[in-house]
Amino acid sequence: MKLLLPDAVGTMRPDALSPLEERLSGANAAQAREQTQVQLQGLEQRARAGMAAGVAPDRYRELAALLDACLAAQEVLEHCALPLSATEMRDSSRMTPPPELGSRFSRQGA
Repeated sequence: MKLLLPDAVGTMRPDALSPLEERLSGANAAQAREQTQVQLQGLEQRARAGMAAGVAPDRYRELAALLDACLAAQEVLEHCALPLSATEMRDSSRMTPPPELGSRFSRQGA
């Protein structure tokens, strides 16, 4: 019998939502991004091949959902910023801060 134990407390950043997000913001972020993109592209190709092969309608819907998820994840990775280098961090101090999130209505209750 296997005993399932939770991950050690404090192994991830408190603001990271997943181990993948942790890797994408870590020291080897570029490598993690590349590996994840390769995996997603492989899944996308297999989903497309399965759909093109002609499968039962239920399986087709599953593959279509997988394809949508792969494309969405790839888009997120494209827009996910890599950690800044020391030079970029220094230069970013001159950048304009991002606009506030949410609408004026959601900020009124705060």
